[in-house]
Amino acid sequence: MKRLDITFKSGHDQCEGWLYLPEGEAPHPCIVVAHGIGAIRQVRLSAYAERFAAAGYAMLSFDYRHWGASGGVPRYLCSIGRQLDDISAAIDAVAQRPEVDARRIALFGTSFGGGHALAIGARRPDLAAIMSQCTVSDCLAVALRTPLKQVVQWVSAGIVDQLRALVGLSPHYIKLAGAPGEAAMMTKLGAEAAYESMLDGPSPWRNLIAARLMLTLPLYRPIRRARQIKPPLLMIVCERDEICPAKLAHKAAALAQDGRAVSFDSSHFEIYFGKLFDAATEEMIRFLDSKLGREDMAGSVPKIARAFGAGRSVSGAQR
Repeated sequence: MKRLDITFKSGHDQCEGWLYLPEGEAPHPCIVVAHGIGAIRQVRLSAYAERFAAAGYAMLSFDYRHWGASGGVPRYLCSIGRQLDDISAAIDAVAQRPEVDARRIALFGTSFGGGHALAIGARRPDLAAIMSQCTVSDCLAVALRTPLKQVVQWVSAGIVDQLRALVGLSPHYIKLAGAPGEAAMMTKLGAEAAYESMLDGPSPWRNLIAARLMLTLPLYRPIRRARQIKPPLLMIVCERDEICPAKLAHKAAALAQDGRAVSFDSSHFEIYFGKLFDAATEEMIRFLDSKLGREDMAGSVPKIARAFGAGRSVSGAQR
């Protein structure tokens, strides 16, 4: 596997990315990755690149604007609209690369990026396939599952940050992941430790996010776009997801025009490690082999026992 540094423009800023290339003759089918909230390229994505490259797929990971090595001020700002534009810009940029087959580009989103994958899938019928894992598909549902005390902390911090922005001051930050009771965005099941364990060595990642996001986050409901998704869709469902209800991931698959859901006995963060990671990536590669015209490679990935966590598969109705 080879890794290339690439840059592309999104809005007025430059995004930094890594293009991982498999062995063999180009052009290659390619997977563009939309990572989770507050994450950057160095948060676990190299592990996916290794699996995809071994199966013959290129992979592009990149930092959203305001994060990591990409441009944009202020830092650690999560603008949903800008992130969606960044993903589309990444797809367009990689399609121009001589190493990539522009007809066979898939989008893989995980966690908050899984919701982005649904939103972009509804916008981009030109994509060959969509994969969405441990999907934050409805932020209103997330807010309704959150203790009132934490919601009050979110709103209070968000108001302070928004007021500071209006008068040109630096952002008011909260922790992206913290312990229960902290004024943090995520406080369940060791979220802070999970993020730290996914770092691929030294990186510019910091456990911060501008709090203004919390004022508008419940309005982001990408599942409402699921009916408009035309490319084949695979939902990787964590049945014990403590952040967003698993039933909504199944619903997204059923609503999409060509959707399928595969269940795993996993919490939100467990899917990134060990046997569950093995089983989920195998499932994605099988899906890609069938949808990106690589049926000749189907079965080339070592089989993972279903006892590792994969459950029943549910196909969405054709519409």
